[in-house]
Amino acid sequence: MKHRLQHIKISDFSTESGTRFNNLQLSYQLFGKKLGTAPIVLVNHALTGNSDVAGENGWWKDVVGFEKTIDTNFYTILAFNIPGNGFDGFVIDAYKSFIARDVARLFLKGLQKLKIESLFALIGGLVGGGICWEMLVLSTKLTKHFIPVATDWKSTDWLIANCQIQEQFLVNSKNPVHDARMHAMLCYRTPASFKERFQRTKNDALKIFNVESWLLHHGNKLQERYQLSSYKLMNQLLKTIDVTDGQKKNRELLDKVEANIHIIGVDSDLFFTAEENRETHKKLALTKENVTYYEINSVHGHDAFLMEYDQLQKIIEPIFNINYRENKMKILKFGGKSLANGDGLKNAIEIISSKSKDGEKIAVVVSARDNSTDQLESILETAAEKKDYKSKFDTFKKYQQEPNENIDFSEEFLTLETIFEGVSLLGDYSQKIKEEVLAQGELLSVKLVASLLEKQQISVNPVDSRPLIITDENFGNAQPILAVSKENVIAYFKKNNKDIQIVSGFIASNKKGETTTLGRHGSNYTAALIANYLDAEELQNYTHVSGIYTANPDMVADAKKIEQLSFSEANELANFGATILHAKTIIPLLEKNINLRILNTFNKKDKGTLITSTSSVKGIKSISTTDNVALLNFEGRGLLGKVGVDARIFRVLSDKNISVSIISQGSSERGIGLIIDADKANQAVLALEQEFENDFYSQDVHQISVVNNVAVISIIGQDLSEFHHPYNALIKNQIVPVLFNNTVTGKNVSLVVRKDELHKAVNVIHGQVFGITKKINIAIFGKGLVGATLIDQIIENTPSVLERRKIQINVFAVANSKKVLLSKEGVSETWKQDLIENGDDLISVSEIISFAKTHHFENLIAVDNTANVNFVKHYIPLIEAGFDLVSCNKIANTLSFDFYKQVRAKLKEHKKQYLYETNVGAGLPLIDTIRLLHESGENITKIRGVFSGSLSYLFNNFSKENVPFSTVLQEAIDKGFTEPDPREDLGGNDVARKLLILARELDLENELTEVAIQNLIPENLQENSLDQFLGNLELLNDEYQTLKDRQKPNHVLRYIGELSGDLSQNKGTLEVKLVSIPESTPLGSLKGSDAIFEIYTESYGAQPIVIQGAGAGASVTARGVFGDILRLAKHHN
Repeated sequence: MKHRLQHIKISDFSTESGTRFNNLQLSYQLFGKKLGTAPIVLVNHALTGNSDVAGENGWWKDVVGFEKTIDTNFYTILAFNIPGNGFDGFVIDAYKSFIARDVARLFLKGLQKLKIESLFALIGGLVGGGICWEMLVLSTKLTKHFIPVATDWKSTDWLIANCQIQEQFLVNSKNPVHDARMHAMLCYRTPASFKERFQRTKNDALKIFNVESWLLHHGNKLQERYQLSSYKLMNQLLKTIDVTDGQKKNRELLDKVEANIHIIGVDSDLFFTAEENRETHKKLALTKENVTYYEINSVHGHDAFLMEYDQLQKIIEPIFNINYRENKMKILKFGGKSLANGDGLKNAIEIISSKSKDGEKIAVVVSARDNSTDQLESILETAAEKKDYKSKFDTFKKYQQEPNENIDFSEEFLTLETIFEGVSLLGDYSQKIKEEVLAQGELLSVKLVASLLEKQQISVNPVDSRPLIITDENFGNAQPILAVSKENVIAYFKKNNKDIQIVSGFIASNKKGETTTLGRHGSNYTAALIANYLDAEELQNYTHVSGIYTANPDMVADAKKIEQLSFSEANELANFGATILHAKTIIPLLEKNINLRILNTFNKKDKGTLITSTSSVKGIKSISTTDNVALLNFEGRGLLGKVGVDARIFRVLSDKNISVSIISQGSSERGIGLIIDADKANQAVLALEQEFENDFYSQDVHQISVVNNVAVISIIGQDLSEFHHPYNALIKNQIVPVLFNNTVTGKNVSLVVRKDELHKAVNVIHGQVFGITKKINIAIFGKGLVGATLIDQIIENTPSVLERRKIQINVFAVANSKKVLLSKEGVSETWKQDLIENGDDLISVSEIISFAKTHHFENLIAVDNTANVNFVKHYIPLIEAGFDLVSCNKIANTLSFDFYKQVRAKLKEHKKQYLYETNVGAGLPLIDTIRLLHESGENITKIRGVFSGSLSYLFNNFSKENVPFSTVLQEAIDKGFTEPDPREDLGGNDVARKLLILARELDLENELTEVAIQNLIPENLQENSLDQFLGNLELLNDEYQTLKDRQKPNHVLRYIGELSGDLSQNKGTLEVKLVSIPESTPLGSLKGSDAIFEIYTESYGAQPIVIQGAGAGASVTARGVFGDILRLAKHHN
């Protein structure tokens, strides 16, 4: 033996059944590169095989060897012998003590002894492949590639039954190995392979049929080289393959395997059937991105993996040779909009022509052009109503003929004309007739595209797909008969392999030759089926968009294109309503690992979205929507605990061909909500009412109803543990989902919302989960000095806020008492002029609310920059409409305590916020500090301070300068520190309102009338007009000069607000007064127009918390309002 047999000693090994082996020999062979110098491929042998996998006598030498697919010049090939197979002289008599998992454990120990931590590839067939599955479950990171060939992760009932028959031969027969082998050969091959080989011929010498001679020969050959104990052991291992350990473990443990899994089945395998392999692939592909399925086509059954080497090598060559490139066909599919007259059709022809001239191997599938399908359906309906359909038909024909007036459409037009005339006479039509009509749209498209390509000297062949794709008789949504269709397509393309085939999508025929259609996305399905049957390299789906986006760009302006998706992610998107994809399109591609690329006919340079076996990024992929649905509610409390109710519901819906996309079920009472197609809702209700008729009489069922005008939003890749973020964002935006559910994987969540909330809801979720930019939509009321300054600040800072915080601020409304400027895209720097020239007169707040609803604005904020008592009444309607509030208007917080509580109750009910930090102290963080202290349990005992920046300036300068009071007052008026009517400042009401706001932050129930206010205006001047007051300012001088002179040394005058008393009670003592205080105190040392506040607490005692800063000015106040807006924007995150 050129490649010598080597041994590993395994000490103290116990099987799963408890049988112990003190010294067990594990033999192996190595081929190719020296161990440790090259990537390692472990090959597990089949039932009667051994470790001699390559070389002159190698049982797989056509696959493994020098310059073979698994090239020994590049790889180290390792093969173990299953202990007891007899190849190394070692046998095991106690064969029943072993199961497949025991051998897997031994092989893993062998790898450990050889110091092999990881493999490049693990490959095995039959029982060897089953052992591979067991190894991977035990060591999920073992290999980069796993290639199970004609095997599976479990022994099926059919396989176990055959193993039992084998056992009977092995135990009871006089020639056990011989007879068991004869029986096994019937399972390894197929009736078709026997017919192909033997044709009922006879062996004249032996006077028996050749098939009998062949079976006897195989029995004798194995008997000569194989021992009975070895056969018994292999048969035992074969029937015990089961990674779930008798279903004690969950099948989902396969999801933990990290290898790229390349499942290879044989279409005629009777042992490990292709159906079982496809089922394994389907389940794994739903949760794993790196699982593919290939199928060997052969009449030879299970043994095909040892015979069909060409097919096997083509499948595994790309795994072992990274430079391998096979000239496979690409399927190009063009949708209706891509073939519309004008740029679409022109670009499509250019794309096909360019690929042809570049020598690419292509076939083309086309849809009916533009809106042809809808137009034909409309003409048919018009004819059935016995109305004039001919003008519509003439328009249709003219459009079809326009790109090439020389093309002959007479056959298709005559077919349509004949049908329309008949339908018009009868006033009705069948689904069969409709199928025939719609088919003509596809055939016209095929003919036209072919004719335009022929004009460019490109050899093409227009193909009617109906003879190729054979379906059942479910008209309108026919299902292909896969085996027949596959055979037809392969045969056709094999015969017609020179020209480019232009194939009609969507249409097919049943076995009677009647036209059928493949339902929604039927043309894409046709393309996917052809790609699957021809084992194409790629399906390029040309559409009117540049790929798949994070959301529908028509609904979400910030949607971003997804560069790459995995098949499993694309399948989820398709299942959850992505408009470009459909699940039935994905599955044929997924089976063969055929790339799908979504491309834009109108942007030929764009690379589109690639859908392949792996994903480029983790996390949430996309948000898809479906709005042609209805919610079916089934309520029956009397059925609680009864078995079979759900089965009855779903059986009835299935009988009516009604699909359920989402299920939501309660446990405390018998209620179930189902999402179904809207056009089948009434049919579903009637069917269920009939099924549960007796239950209605017994009052076990009391209602079956339909909720229309709903839509489904699905977040693909949404982990349920993070779902509270988008959910909370919806609630903050006044959107309460009707129901929601998640998939078994916990990675996809679907919500049902009202259809009129769909647009807004998608934008809210998109901004939340992708965090690209969050749009904050603002309505600003009041454009006075503060309001105008605020708008300018927002416009100036919008770019930096977008860059730093990923927040897009959109001021969609600016209103004053006379006009409103509304702009969907937001106001610009010219807003003042735009308001004058383009503003709407006398628009109500309710109309502004309606504008926001019409444009589906999310994250709404209303900003009150007025000083208007009447505007405050709009607060509650704004809250109810989903607006958060920001205000520098103090009035709302100082009206009656009942109104104060009512506003807070509404805020709580609608989960909205109201920020008013600028109500007191302009932009100083006063209210926040007091609120934080109070909510943390700190006992505030007193608050006092200089609340008015205007009066701060007045008394700071009057105390410091030796000038009359009237001079300082006039100076303050001239500098704009006071209100236009300075009596509003001097009267003390403004300070009183501010003081009351702070009191209410401490949950005190004081009213404004309870504030003791010292009015700084002498009584004889209080009733004068403004002009009279301003003309007599010097009358104030004597009184204030006297107050100033009577002070103690080093004292100054300050006009303060003070909250005191027992603040743990319902009400406190509120005073606004002029006081004289030492210059050395914080209040006494105040400068300019600053405001200052002292907060006394139980913890800090006589040492107050002091907050001081600019207390007046439009810029400061506007900046404070802007700060509140940004805080709310952050809260929306």
